[in-house]
Formats: sequence, C-alpha cells, structure tokens
Amino acid sequence: MSNTEAKLISAVLEDKQVHVLLQANVDNLLRTHNDVWLFIRNYFENNHSVPPVGLVVEKFRDFEPLKGIGATKHHLDELQVEYLNDSLKDILRNAATEVQLGQGSEALEKLIGSTSELKKNTSTIRDIDVTDLDSAIAFFENVKKQQEAGSIGIKTGLPGFDDYLPSGIMPGQLGVFLAYPGIGKSWLSLYFAVQAWKQGRSPLIISLEMSETEVRNRVFTIMGEGLWSHRKLSSGDIELDTLATWHKNHLQGKPEFHIISNDSGGEITPSVLRGKIDQYKPDFVIVDYLQLMSPNQKSDNETVRMKNLSRELKLMAISEEVPIIAISSATPDDVTKLDTVPTLGQTAWSRQIAYDADWVLALGRGANSDVISCVFRKNRNGFMGEFYVQADFDKGLYKYKDLEDSGL
Repeated sequence: MSNTEAKLISAVLEDKQVHVLLQANVDNLLRTHNDVWLFIRNYFENNHSVPPVGLVVEKFRDFEPLKGIGATKHHLDELQVEYLNDSLKDILRNAATEVQLGQGSEALEKLIGSTSELKKNTSTIRDIDVTDLDSAIAFFENVKKQQEAGSIGIKTGLPGFDDYLPSGIMPGQLGVFLAYPGIGKSWLSLYFAVQAWKQGRSPLIISLEMSETEVRNRVFTIMGEGLWSHRKLSSGDIELDTLATWHKNHLQGKPEFHIISNDSGGEITPSVLRGKIDQYKPDFVIVDYLQLMSPNQKSDNETVRMKNLSRELKLMAISEEVPIIAISSATPDDVTKLDTVPTLGQTAWSRQIAYDADWVLALGRGANSDVISCVFRKNRNGFMGEFYVQADFDKGLYKYKDLEDSGL
C-alpha cells in the first residue's frame, strides 16, 4: 500500500486539495507515510497553504514525490479500497484463528466491532452548499413528507417533554437522562422506547446494568399498560394463555425491539454498539448506563474516559442518523439531598455534555413520592423548563402531571 500512499501524498502536494484528505479520516488510513501527511496537515493548519515540495523532501529524505500523478480524490479512492481489503483480510484471519480455538462468540463480537470501526475509518464527512436551491427543495420536501406521515421526530406522549422539544427526538441527537441512583431513569427511558415503538420505530436497548430478561419484563410491563404488574411478571405469576393472546394481538407484525446486555461479561464499547446499529438498523437507541460502557480509547482517568464516550456517542448518532439516549448517574454533593434534581456540575464530564448533548433531562424524586421532577438542564433544539411525571412503576404507567397537582 506504500506506493498508493506515495501517489496520494504526491497528488496533494501537486493539486493542493488538502480538504479532500481532511474530510476522509485519512490519519487512520496512512501507514507508511503518515508522518509526511501529518507534517503537511500541520503546515496547512498553521500557514493556510500546502508546504513546498522541496521543504517536504528536505524533511523526509526517504520520500520521493511523483510528478503528473493526477487528482488527490482519485488516489484517495484507491487507498480506501486497498485499506478496506487489507483490513478485512486481517479481521477475518484473526476471527478464523479464534474460531479454531473454540472462541466463536468472542470472535463474533470482535468481528462486529472491528468491521464497524473499519466503516468509520473509511467514511468521509458530509457537506452541503446552502446556495444550492435544488438540494434545499429536496430536503424540505422530504421533511414535509415525514411530517405528514407523522415521522419527523419521536414524540413521548408526555406534554411537558413534547412541548419543550417541539420537533420530537430527532435522528442525530444525543440526549442524556441525568439522575441519582434509584430515581427511575431506566424506567422512564424504556417508556420513551416503547412510545417510539408504538410510532413504528425499532428501538435498541444496550443494558449494562440489568439482564435482558429484567429489561424485557419492564418493557412488557410498559407495553401492557396496566394489564399486569411488573412484580407478577418478574415472579412468573402470569397466565401463559393471556400472555400468548396479548403477544399475538400486540406484538406480531410490529417493529423489532432489541435488547443487548453484557450478562456474559463481554465488553461493550462504542464500536460494538455501532456494529449492533449496523446489524439491526434501529430508529432509537438507549445506552443504560453510560458509566458502565467501555470507551474505544482507554484511559485510567474517569473524566477523560467519560469525555471520550460522550464524543464517540455523539459522532455515532450523527453518522448513523439515529437518536441515542445515554443514561448517566449523577454524584450527589450531599447524600442527604438525594431527592433533589441534579445539575450538570454533578457529573465528572459536565463540560463535555455542554458540547456534545443536544438535550440533558435531569430527574429527581422524593423517597416516598411517585412524582418525578424533570428539568431540562440543556436543550439545544427547544426550550428550557420543568415538568412532572407521575409514575406507577409496578404497572408501567406514566402520565404528565400539572405543577399544581404535583404535590411538590
């Protein structure tokens, strides 16, 4: 691949189309001449121009530029194909070795994660020209069709939330539920997922705290809308004929609803999540909860680790065009005030939330109360405000509650 790299570097020195490489994650593609490219990139960022060929040759004696080599874009396409083929060979070779050692399940998870990371490395960023009338008309016609079909954004059925986020939960958004432990953030996020499912969307739940069985029981409880209690479902105290009839009438022919957990102890990283998104093509993703997820970029520093996760999830929401809701646990300043609504400052990665999240919904609930206080701590595409939700966790019922009736 070194000859293709040399052609690419020579082409960009000749036609000066640096932006083509800046858009293409080329840092990850170059192996032999990555140092030459980094020099060109840094020179361009500091001087707003491509370095003279002579300067590059003087600094890198082993690099011999080629003349009349053609357009940068052509050689970038060739490099991406070569990189993709070589990387896939390595991935499949490693997977085959693990299968031979009897490690099939581990091989599958690594295969999913590696191919997703490969897709990210060979993708380019998108751009639009706002003066292009045709593309603008096409975009707004598509938005109008989605709006008429009721599919522009996911509505929750809770007037408070939907009023503060008028367009609904949109593809590409990263939303955050922030609360102390035991408040009900996992329950409420699953309620949101069920509402998305009822609107014809396919949810994907990544559960890092509960087993898939426990999550399924909660989902069935919410879907049942009071037909049975979570307590009875969890204990198996339910008529199987009733369950079968309900399943036939309410679940058959509906969108898929996938739950992924790490019961077996497997590590779930953003790359694994991207692989599952590629596999199931969901319309709505929940990560529960964020502190238990492993970042692609390892760090012993908790703040750095959470910042990496936040950035990776936001970029994934954009590139996969799917909304992602991340559940995050807050750290109380005073353990005697767990019934209060946390602030952004009560997370180790609050500054990164301010950059990455489109909205942050903080939740609070008194020890003996069934009313959840919901406060938007950030809302990039809507309004700031507070609302209340009355929750019957055992029946899976949630309803908007007026301030006057909240009892708070």
